Amino acid sequence: MIIFAFQPRVEDPSWAPDWPTEKSDRPEHPGLTNSDFCLELFQADLRLVVHGVDLGVSLPGLPVVDFALMLHYATTMLETQSDVAVEASLTQHVYAFNRDGDSITLTTELPPRVARMTWLELRELTVRAKSEAMRLITTAHPELGDNVWLREALVAPPTA
Repeated sequence: MIIFAFQPRVEDPSWAPDWPTEKSDRPEHPGLTNSDFCLELFQADLRLVVHGVDLGVSLPGLPVVDFALMLHYATTMLETQSDVAVEASLTQHVYAFNRDGDSITLTTELPPRVARMTWLELRELTVRAKSEAMRLITTAHPELGDNVWLREALVAPPTA
C-alpha cells in the first residue's frame, strides 16, 4: 500500500486565497512561469509511505509541482534505463530509483530509507502526484487552472 499526500505549508503565502497570482514586477509577462511553480510557490510537506517505509519529508522549500515533475521525470527515464536519481530543486533532497523489470527500488538520503514498489505503482503515484498538485493549486486559486504551462506540465496525458 502506498500512502501519499501533500500537506500545504501554512507559512507559504502562495496558498492564501488573497495572494496575487500575477507578478506585478513583470508587467510584460505577469503570468506565473515554470520557475515560479518549481522553485518558489505552493510549498508543502510530503507524506509518502511505501509499503510501510516512511519516506515523508517536512522541509521548507518543496513545491508540489517540483515533486510531481521529479516523479514524472524519473518514470519517463526508467522506461529506457534502469537507474535514475532526481533532486528537489530547493532542498536538494535526492530520490534514487532502480528498475529491475517490474520492480522499483526507491532510495532516499534524508531520511536514509529504501522502499520497494512495482512499476505500475510508481506510474500510478506519478499520475496521482501531478493530479494532486493541480487540484491543490486550483482549489486555492481557481484562475490558475487557465495557466498554460501548469496545465501542460500537470494535466498532459502520462507517458506510456
